[in-house]
Amino acid sequence: MEKKKKHKIISIAFYFIVFMMLFYIIINSFFPDQSINYMGFKSYVVISNSMEPDININDLVVVVKVKEDNLEVGDIISFYTYLPTYQVDELGNTIYLKSVVTHYLAAIIVDGDDIAYKTHRAGVPDNSYDDWNDINGDPTDIQFDDIIGRVSFTVPSIGVVLNIFTNPIMVVLIVVNISIIVAVIKVTKKALGQGKQA
Repeated sequence: MEKKKKHKIISIAFYFIVFMMLFYIIINSFFPDQSINYMGFKSYVVISNSMEPDININDLVVVVKVKEDNLEVGDIISFYTYLPTYQVDELGNTIYLKSVVTHYLAAIIVDGDDIAYKTHRAGVPDNSYDDWNDINGDPTDIQFDDIIGRVSFTVPSIGVVLNIFTNPIMVVLIVVNISIIVAVIKVTKKALGQGKQA
């Protein structure tokens, strides 16, 4: 009886973990801007060397929600900004795309009711700030609404594997395969159980 109870608890824990993983993967794939609101955290794979050697390309950063009052200079934050691409529009203007950047919070500038956040990459003096642009390419500051959260921890070099999960088709294939494996295991267990009874 005790063995059955233990087996049931392990099964429930297994299915709960699988469900939470699938839920996170699906939310992250189909609603990437909302996943931090649902889960309280979000992960990003680093694709540039701007934070090396502190954070390297293909490292995974786990970002947690943070209240504005809890932000401190020296925190590593992830935020939205517009980065120039190598594309140009029909008028020859550079196209700026909304991107996620992870840099150090270098300064918090309070000007009356306005608060601007200055950032910098790794390996530069603390009083050296990044220059960011808006969607039109005009200089702008980071506002709290642009900040996704604070980096809680990093997992080195796992990004190569995790990039697979950013592809919705791969997510569907993984879900289907896991479902098939679970179904096969259940059918096999049932068949073996009936064979023992016979």
